[in-house]
Amino acid sequence: MLCALGAAASSAAADDGRITFTGTVVGTTCVVTGGGATVTNNNGGNFTVGLPRVSVTALAATGERAGDTPFYIRLSGNNCTNGAVARVYFEPAQSTNINATTGNLRNATATGSARNVEVGLLNANRAVVNLYTNTPQLTATVANNAAQFDYWAQYVATGGATSAGTVNTDVVYSILYN
Repeated sequence: MLCALGAAASSAAADDGRITFTGTVVGTTCVVTGGGATVTNNNGGNFTVGLPRVSVTALAATGERAGDTPFYIRLSGNNCTNGAVARVYFEPAQSTNINATTGNLRNATATGSARNVEVGLLNANRAVVNLYTNTPQLTATVANNAAQFDYWAQYVATGGATSAGTVNTDVVYSILYN
């Protein structure tokens, strides 16, 4: 009887199919930098975008936006292959600050932090970027060994009127090449 049960369990675990994964690792080795009038601490792909000081009256109601600040992510260098298609991908699994509901970046909760405010991104076309779903994405083709992704950062009021205080958040990103 025990032998018959072992045979039944064995047949229940039969192969149903196979999943094959394919991909390509490319030799594109662009240097990644950030830029813009308010960019500081530019250390390769790590940089800080300084948002302007805004009044709480500019963020008095949920959904209000203020402090539009342009910045860019630039690819360059002699080994940045012309014709390569690149895209910026924001990493929600590695960026615990991304609010899954709004797609914006949550503000820090330390003492002295502003309340009811997040940081949102817009792409070059001024379309809202949902950092959680990564849409809409920008694509750039490397030409003359360079490509650039233009963005805007801005404060976004959430949950009512924003209180005075500091704003500090971050996001992890990757550059994907086709």
